[in-house]
Amino acid sequence: MLKTSGRSKRAMSLAAASAVGLSAFIGFAAPAQAAEPTTIQLLTINDFHGRLANVLGSATTPEVPGAAKLFGLINSLRDDLPTSVVAAGDLIGASTFPSAIDDDNPTIDVMNAGGLTASSVGNHEFDKGYVDLVNRVIPRAEYPYLGANVYLNGQHALESYYINEVGGLKVGYVGVVTVQTPTLVSPDGIVGLSFTDPVLEANKVAAQLKDGDASNGEADIVVLMAHEGAAEDSVAGGCLGVYGDSTFTSFTHSSAAIDAIVSGHTHQSYAYEMPVPGMAKTRPVIQANQYSQRLGKITLTFDGNTVTNSTAELLDPATSAPDPTVAAIVATAVTNSTVLGAAPVGSVTAEFPVGIQARGNEWAINNLVASGQLDQTSAAGRGGAEVAFVNPGGVRAGITYAGPEGAGVVTYSEAFAVQPFSNDVVTVTLTGAQILDALKQQVQPFAVGGRPYLHLGNSNNFTYSYRYLAATAGTPGAIDIIDPMLNGAPLNPAASYRVTINSFLAAGGDNFPAFALGTAKITTGDNDLTMLTNYLAANPGLNPGDYFPLTTVAPGVPAGGVPGGPVTPPAPLTPADCPAAVATAAVALSVTTAKPGDTIHVVGTDFAPYETVSATLFSEPLAVGTSVASADGVVEFDVVLGDTILAGDHSVQLIGLGSDINVSAALVVEALPILAATGGQEQQALTVGLLLVLLGAMALYAGRRRRFDLAA
Repeated sequence: MLKTSGRSKRAMSLAAASAVGLSAFIGFAAPAQAAEPTTIQLLTINDFHGRLANVLGSATTPEVPGAAKLFGLINSLRDDLPTSVVAAGDLIGASTFPSAIDDDNPTIDVMNAGGLTASSVGNHEFDKGYVDLVNRVIPRAEYPYLGANVYLNGQHALESYYINEVGGLKVGYVGVVTVQTPTLVSPDGIVGLSFTDPVLEANKVAAQLKDGDASNGEADIVVLMAHEGAAEDSVAGGCLGVYGDSTFTSFTHSSAAIDAIVSGHTHQSYAYEMPVPGMAKTRPVIQANQYSQRLGKITLTFDGNTVTNSTAELLDPATSAPDPTVAAIVATAVTNSTVLGAAPVGSVTAEFPVGIQARGNEWAINNLVASGQLDQTSAAGRGGAEVAFVNPGGVRAGITYAGPEGAGVVTYSEAFAVQPFSNDVVTVTLTGAQILDALKQQVQPFAVGGRPYLHLGNSNNFTYSYRYLAATAGTPGAIDIIDPMLNGAPLNPAASYRVTINSFLAAGGDNFPAFALGTAKITTGDNDLTMLTNYLAANPGLNPGDYFPLTTVAPGVPAGGVPGGPVTPPAPLTPADCPAAVATAAVALSVTTAKPGDTIHVVGTDFAPYETVSATLFSEPLAVGTSVASADGVVEFDVVLGDTILAGDHSVQLIGLGSDINVSAALVVEALPILAATGGQEQQALTVGLLLVLLGAMALYAGRRRRFDLAA
């Protein structure tokens, strides 16, 4: 039985009412005056890493403007447009001495004073563990730290989103962190945590913020702050390189409900208007280098119910007037750290350059750190180490030669900058074969992240050569280790060796699982910084030539850089548009002609990764259901044709619920054929024929009776 709502019944009972009265009754109203378009700006930072103070540049290193200049530039822009200041993680951790010596509290205070609106967590926010993050860092911060893809025992461990008003618009900020985080921090600090697919989580939250349900949060504009980004080699390829980066492409292809993407983690410079997959529009995607060296600026124009225009660019804070409030916080932090940091701990004869931005190269400073750890653990009672290795990301700065403390003098603050993590150092037993496996794992799978090669530092009693075995698009796929020599003798794969590594590597960090196989673990109780300062004090006048080179690349194979040389971070690329967005999704049917009862297999391609897609059969219409696209944007359905479906032209339509992609494929349904007569069918035909004869006779009788009646 068809049920009619009370409203419909009342409407039908008023059929005689005037048109104006009826329209008013059923809720038709005069359209509201259209609101004026509103433009807002997002000012973005990422990977600040506690770079509080201004550090002037040199011929080989760019200036670090510092917090005061950074927020001075931000302040100068606030009057231009309604403004929000957002960050994509790693504000703290791996920080310079004035911030790190005080547990990064000065950096948090700077962000508070500068009016930071929101930040995603980065992997370095977990450096001191989840407990420290939620019990100290987040309570001190006056801005929310967001992590939609961080779970604790199956429940969200952090807030997923934050909404505030900017220029009369509700802006929703969604934060996610790289899925690599468990490999980048100490496992002891994140027990019970899991880091799920950041794009899938971001798409889910963005859909929630635009589903029309006020109970779960609603936003006019959704901004994704992602602590993940494109790798340096992809950035060199311009807009399309960033758009198609092997790790970052799932972000650039995320849901169309996301209006802007602020990225981080890879310390790169890019600012592009990128196509939204499946739609004839673009959105800004940005990463603002590192350490305050760039400020990102995004503008978004909202008109009606959508973003109609946007821009993305990078600005240089170096010439900005310092913010006085922030400058005072920085000055206090620097003063508090000066006395401790100025103490000399050693000396060098020449500069040990920094290698943080070229982790695929060998660096003298990395080998120095490893050599110091070997020296401090070689005694029988301290581990009995025979060789040592250090991950390149664990060495965060070089050692300069010239400075106010005197030529060649190394201060405690300089040593701290080299080893800021305070990792424990352990000695384990590994076989020669396991050591070789670890060296081969310097080639990193594409799926792991944006650095395809990580060159381990090693103690200066160990040397080897290597060559690439395979390559894809110029990137190594594997390496072969040639002539590994320990103390001048060949490394024996079958022998056992005592190996010193930091606790991070000992847990398989940075995707070196071979190190996690170590047995007979011994620790001295000294951390990496203590071992470095002890080694510097015991060995004055260290020379880079004693620590580099220890490895060589086989002839004919490019090294991928200038090993041990100074690093100049890439200059910001000139903003440029990617090719215009187009609806690229397609749908294919297993057959294009079918019959009632058939099953049609439907494959949709080129949807956004992890996008929810609905399928409908027309012209019934019949809702087939929804499914989530794969990471490659592929979605599949089976459509079962009912026995009662009408013959004729039909279509199968797929709609991307995140991107509004709408594609369809034609389907012709043929009528079931009339079966050839059988014995049963002949009997049925005879029965029908007799019935028709009988009906004809009755009609004839009725006609005659009627004539008889008229004649009476």
